[in-house]
Amino acid sequence: MTHLITSLTNEQKQKVWKTIKDKTIAVIGYGNQGRSQALNMHDSGLNVIVGNVRDSYAELAEKDGFKVYSIAEAAKKADVLFILIPDEVQPEVFEKDINKNMKENSTVVFASGYNYFYGLVNIPEKTNVLMIAPRMIGFGIRDLFLKGQGFPALIAVGKDYTNDAEDQLLALTDAIGVFKPNGVAIWSSFREETLVDLLTEHSWAGALLYIFRAYYEVATELGASPEAVILELYASGELEEIARSMKEQGLFKQLKNHSRTSQYGQLTRGPKYADEKIKEIIRNEAMDILNGAFAKEWTLERQAGFIHFNKLYELATEHPMEKEEEKLYKILGRIK
Repeated sequence: MTHLITSLTNEQKQKVWKTIKDKTIAVIGYGNQGRSQALNMHDSGLNVIVGNVRDSYAELAEKDGFKVYSIAEAAKKADVLFILIPDEVQPEVFEKDINKNMKENSTVVFASGYNYFYGLVNIPEKTNVLMIAPRMIGFGIRDLFLKGQGFPALIAVGKDYTNDAEDQLLALTDAIGVFKPNGVAIWSSFREETLVDLLTEHSWAGALLYIFRAYYEVATELGASPEAVILELYASGELEEIARSMKEQGLFKQLKNHSRTSQYGQLTRGPKYADEKIKEIIRNEAMDILNGAFAKEWTLERQAGFIHFNKLYELATEHPMEKEEEKLYKILGRIK
């Protein structure tokens, strides 16, 4: 099996599309991912309906031309269900609205590995389970599709009940736009997607916020103005440009865009922030993800009413840096 797929041949397309072309596809949840994927599949020629609670998202789906049903009704009508509601509500929605209403031999498609990997959703036995996990924000999926461009996604077969689940997976991946130019599908697993997704959030993404805060504290203690520090760190947009260069050129190759002074500083000082102690923290976080410790903690937090979560956010937003950031953003016209 090829690990990376950038396109399908005409022969492959004809083969795999036979498995879905006459099916009804229900997109469960019409948020950012749901809307983009529903519109892309519709434009690819599939019969798409939407399952959503009666809210502004349901109204938007109707304005976009989709037939909108309750989640239970959509589950009854669908041959393929794209589960694009938040991870934390999926187990309850499956139990209440989906399981008892699904057809036999139907297919469930997840956009992340979380609930299936941890066994938090109860899926009927006679069902295919697939994963198409875009590495792209929702509106980006639609924008790229309209520009004729693809995007990256992790894909996996969790269960092949009908013996054609892999073909369905490839056809649906094609239908949402992954195999357009510059797109790529990576054969993965629910385990791998859960690991890399959560580990990203727990390690560099989370650490970056607090490293920036520590930088702010040190720099302002040494006389730098809050405005200069915040602009230097992220508010100027330079960080966005660096991230774009990483995407287009590579993690270290983009260093050539910086001055030699900058390159030398990053290459000599950067390793101090990634020593064996830091790696051990990352390893421990990875094990907490794989052994279910984090999932258990997060489940208990939700059951407790997000008390710890809300307090952590409250404490984070009480920091003096937040007030200085707000002042700066008002001056820059980013907030009123």
